[in-house]
Amino acid sequence: MKGIVVGVADLRRKPKFRSERISQLIYGEEVRTLGSEEDYYKAVGRDGYEGYVQKSLVGDLEGDRAYKTAARHRADGLQFPFGSYLSEREAKRFKVPRKLLVSVDRGADPASLALDFLGVPYLWGGTSDFGYDCSGFTQRLFRYSGIELPRNAGWQRDAGEVVDGFDAARRGDLVFFTGHVALYLGGRKIVHANLSHGGVSITDLSDGSEYSKRLLGILQGVRRFEGADFGRP
Repeated sequence: MKGIVVGVADLRRKPKFRSERISQLIYGEEVRTLGSEEDYYKAVGRDGYEGYVQKSLVGDLEGDRAYKTAARHRADGLQFPFGSYLSEREAKRFKVPRKLLVSVDRGADPASLALDFLGVPYLWGGTSDFGYDCSGFTQRLFRYSGIELPRNAGWQRDAGEVVDGFDAARRGDLVFFTGHVALYLGGRKIVHANLSHGGVSITDLSDGSEYSKRLLGILQGVRRFEGADFGRP
């Protein structure tokens, strides 16, 4: 079973270091290789997103993934971002504190998790707490919670259950704008990785600001995902 053996590995559009970063994979995530070109594998992750990853960042994983990490951890020169996947053996070898080890089968509340990442910088293609883009942020939160989302905002919008208008949104729903996705917190507040504020932040869509008005002007709808009803605020 092959997977990522560094903290974060960039998935690139072409097999070149200067090629666009289209996504990322983090430690312990499985990858399927579809071929190779020089120093790169053509690879696909669990979300079906294809790209190129440096061969040196991929290796044989040590056993089944037993845990996901609840926060960042550093050991043996590696930085394990939030949500990294480890086996029992790796957890012991890297001396990960028990409080950071969560069973891979245990669910979570994306809306509560999201608040831990306020201020994380915006990064195009980013899917880790070193830097997120909008859909990388929502995908990582839901993946940690046991719900797999597609990689980009348009695909996430198409995959969810349609909610009948913004007024019917519940905490934990995803709110879609043209080219953008955010997580609904309730009370007309959203949390999202956005370039306008340089990273993960909360926006109150009822505050009357020009930014909120602009977002409401490009609102496309709200989507709900099975197993993601975390109640009203």
